[in-house]
Amino acid sequence: MSFSTTLLRQTLQPLAGIFGDAVTADSTGPAFNCQQADEIALALYVTGHEGAAVTWLVGHTTEEEWDDLHAHPYDEKQGDADRTTPRVFTKDEIREYLREQSKDYLEALLIIAKS
Repeated sequence: MSFSTTLLRQTLQPLAGIFGDAVTADSTGPAFNCQQADEIALALYVTGHEGAAVTWLVGHTTEEEWDDLHAHPYDEKQGDADRTTPRVFTKDEIREYLREQSKDYLEALLIIAKS
């Protein structure tokens, strides 16, 4: 980890503690729309706070609606497009989702870092 990544990780540590707290995530996560929740989770994930990112999205998805960003497209990609109701995501599925989503996020950060 380079100095700047270490600094960024340390800078986001307080937010990781807040958003990564299960009680906070469960009580406030559903109030955020999917795009907002993803932005928080991805910022935490790419700065090395994977556990906090997963906890945050677990809390966010507790009240998932079928047409929410996370629910239907993910199930379609997994070959489960016939599902008619949302389901609870496992932590492993959330980690996979974050891994996939973070690729574009990391590319954007690299472009910013080079400029």
